[in-house]
Amino acid sequence: MEFITAKRLVMKVFITGASSDIGMAVCRQYLSEGCEILAHFRTLRSELELMAEQNPASVELLQMDFSDSANLESILTASRDKYLACDVLVNCAAILKPLRFAAVTVGNILEHFSVNVLPGLLLMRDMAPAMVNRGWGRIVHLGSIGVKFGGGTESFSYSLSKHALEFIPSEFKDWASMGVLVNVLRVGVTDTRLHISDQSKNISDRINLIPMRRMASVDEVAKTVSFFGSQSNSYITGQVIAISGGE
Repeated sequence: MEFITAKRLVMKVFITGASSDIGMAVCRQYLSEGCEILAHFRTLRSELELMAEQNPASVELLQMDFSDSANLESILTASRDKYLACDVLVNCAAILKPLRFAAVTVGNILEHFSVNVLPGLLLMRDMAPAMVNRGWGRIVHLGSIGVKFGGGTESFSYSLSKHALEFIPSEFKDWASMGVLVNVLRVGVTDTRLHISDQSKNISDRINLIPMRRMASVDEVAKTVSFFGSQSNSYITGQVIAISGGE
């Protein structure tokens, strides 16, 4: 039996949320593997801009504001030709606006869903059929280990939206037979600016809850993402997998 393999010599990867710490690490990882990158951002980070300047043949920047949910379809349509040409979707885009559950509002929940859920679902809707037509593709959504615990003290809406992202459409079974694999990675506590800047969080106490007694590095997460979003993953699809040090 012959396995379906990518027809391109150079893999094209679409990374949403590329300006985040994890998104940047994912960009670096794929770049080190000789891939071409379409890097999405809402607010351009200087490090991402420099990466594109230093690698003009391999990195293309794409600005889109996913928070404008009322116009999301038209925003995506404007860049459709660019992302449909990609072999891999890595969905890192997310927002987290801390708020205790007792103070949660409809607006707060919808704001998280507009960025953390809808773009990933719509991009998957558009890109999976194109991948099927080419006979190969990988889709990797970045979720959160917080789903397992009902979110943190001030991250209910964020974790709820990440939970919804785990609802992989049943079509993934049809896509699998055509070489297109979809998985969600529940990312645990990672050494990013988000944790450093949150003064309300006792990071030492949080780390003590992790069996491995440390945070993940962004490079560890990126390498795992790269595995699932490449030919190295040849048989795993429709799964939710934790990268969380044992949590």
